[in-house]
Amino acid sequence: MGDTDLFSRLGVVLLRPRSPGNVGSVARAMKNMGFTRLIVANPMSYEDPAWFDDEARRMAWQAADLLSARHTEPTLDAALSPFDLVVGTTSNPPDGARTLPPREIASAIATHVESHPTANVALLLGQENIGLTREDLARCHLVGSIPVSEAYPSLNLAQAALLFLYETRLAFSALQSSASSPHEPIGQGDPQALHPHHGQLEAFYARLESALEEIGFFQGTARAHMMRELRLIFNRTLLTSRELAILEGVVHQAVWAARRRG
Repeated sequence: MGDTDLFSRLGVVLLRPRSPGNVGSVARAMKNMGFTRLIVANPMSYEDPAWFDDEARRMAWQAADLLSARHTEPTLDAALSPFDLVVGTTSNPPDGARTLPPREIASAIATHVESHPTANVALLLGQENIGLTREDLARCHLVGSIPVSEAYPSLNLAQAALLFLYETRLAFSALQSSASSPHEPIGQGDPQALHPHHGQLEAFYARLESALEEIGFFQGTARAHMMRELRLIFNRTLLTSRELAILEGVVHQAVWAARRRG
């Protein structure tokens, strides 16, 4: 059974990787598992750009084509903009955060793409030395964490990517095997239940922040902390486009009412 476009609906997003060798190793892991969309967000700059390419290709082995085809975006938000489901990865989740192991993450990804024929999923991995910050994780709908030995919990970037991609490959392959017909498309979700892309959510959060400022919500409150918590609340629910439209209406009406009183 060959891989279909199902695998092209997942992109691996590396946030500001420090080592070009790790980028090459992630590309190799992706090719092993049948995934092709590699995106580097907020890349580091080097005095000799050719050195990055040489080191990355050396570790990519037979995956140099994925390196050549990689997309580079200046910011994390730009890198995530095509995706409606963002899965973050961390070895140090914030207190109280709900994290899932790779197999459960893969199951959630497969369920999402099966239900929504136009869905695109981002698997987000942070910088090698610091991982994803709280602000980065606040942009994620799901957070995955690999259960490892406490004696040595640190995993190489490519090792972590390989574990998540392996489980996702198994989940995707199971979807393909269970299809009743080779001509039956995977995913026939209700159009009203489609999920907004990351860019649409970011635009909503900007309008929400402006509205909350206008009605005086942030008085005596740490704005950045509160917006991060609100992001986490909304992202956990995995809003549909219809639900987002309702919230947009609430925000618009709140601003209208505040200005009328004013």
